Amino acid sequence: MLSSLCQISRVSTSLPGLLTLFITFHICKVESALFTVVGPDQPVTATVGEEIVLPCHLSPNMSAENMYVRWFRPGSTNDVHLYRDGRDQFGGQMPEYERRTEFWKDGVTDGNVSLRILNIGPSDEGLYICLVDDDITYKEAVIELKVAALGCNPVISVEDYQNGGIRVTCRSAEWYPEPQVLWRNAQGHHIASLSEIKSPKVNGLFETEISVVINGHSNQNLSCWIRNSLLDREKESAIHISALFFPSMNPWMVALSMILVVMLSFTMLNVYLFKIKGNLQRELGWKRAVICPGLGQTAPPLEKEDMTLDPDTAYHYLILSEDGKNVRWTDTPLDLPDNPERFDTERCVLGHEGFTSGRHWWEVEVGKGMYWAVGVVRESVRRKGGISFSPEEGVCAVLRYWGEYEALTAHRRTCLPLDRVPSRVGVYLDCTLGQVSFLDAVTGAPIFTCLPASFVGDRIRPCFWVQFGEINLRHHQ
Repeated sequence: MLSSLCQISRVSTSLPGLLTLFITFHICKVESALFTVVGPDQPVTATVGEEIVLPCHLSPNMSAENMYVRWFRPGSTNDVHLYRDGRDQFGGQMPEYERRTEFWKDGVTDGNVSLRILNIGPSDEGLYICLVDDDITYKEAVIELKVAALGCNPVISVEDYQNGGIRVTCRSAEWYPEPQVLWRNAQGHHIASLSEIKSPKVNGLFETEISVVINGHSNQNLSCWIRNSLLDREKESAIHISALFFPSMNPWMVALSMILVVMLSFTMLNVYLFKIKGNLQRELGWKRAVICPGLGQTAPPLEKEDMTLDPDTAYHYLILSEDGKNVRWTDTPLDLPDNPERFDTERCVLGHEGFTSGRHWWEVEVGKGMYWAVGVVRESVRRKGGISFSPEEGVCAVLRYWGEYEALTAHRRTCLPLDRVPSRVGVYLDCTLGQVSFLDAVTGAPIFTCLPASFVGDRIRPCFWVQFGEINLRHHQ
């Protein structure tokens, strides 16, 4: 009735007609101002690989349960996410957002129409429109999303002798947006670079390479400084170049000295790695014939744990098999009790087994998981709300996201340049040392070893994180 009134195009010029026009106009005006759609005043910043909530709500607070709520990008005819008739509609969703969006249904009766986007990538950056329609009028808000990634620690290497000096190169990857990179001396002054390359990879993240030629003793101590201006954070690595590299002699002698130093360092490194590999094999007693044939013949055998998953801890988007050996992601949340043991935010499930002493190992099949993490946590790890995956939180793990592999280390993530994609990951736990090691269970190649952590006095549980895939604990020969 009201909408038909608002569509009246002709009325009598008589006094009753004018009154009708006046009343109708004000009814339409009041009705169209019943609510507004409100978004944030400032851009929202998200980190690559994480999730973000784009806030949007009705003012004043009212139920949007039966309204038409559409999230979309300017210039696109398809949806980022559509909510209509009390449920999600995915028929017109943009392919790049498939299985990556969640409408904020918990607060929809209070006017909360926010949108969660999972696994943020550089292509998600830009403007989003939150449109709400109640069949009488519609309102919208524009939200700007900025995307950032804090890359790996810079790696500095001495390359060669060039132009009467020593050429030093700094490399780093996984940055977004394009970072600021420069060389600095011990006094913090900028050193002009010889060359600088910043190039985006297939996933849109930037890798950098910057070189400098050092000609004198005054710049023996220098550092490579990389800054993400959006996050207002930087990473820096330093190097000291010995006076050996700056003798007043023929350049060929300098080059020869460099070659000798590199060869000696390479030899010492090989001896050290060979010793570590042998010690690890003897200490773990783990697949001796695979990791290092012929070594550790006297090491006692170490039995593999028969690991199962604890359903009381599983996030409500994870489905566990009846035997507790498999967990997979589902797009529809399960109706599970919110008991104290259950993770309510992180996509995690713990192993039934817990350890306080001894040495233990198990294998996890991760080949079918697009996004996964495998490791251990302290029994006391937080289950409610977000977790900072780090040793400080009682977490030691390796993970895969966006096709990249990383180790969860203190205050940052360490990139893992693996030669091959592991289909099965072996986890070794030494409770006495507080040490956790990860290996490729197929080839026996080491992946990463966490530094000794303070697990003493707390029970240690296996932990598994999975999204858009599955992981498997069933026994493999």
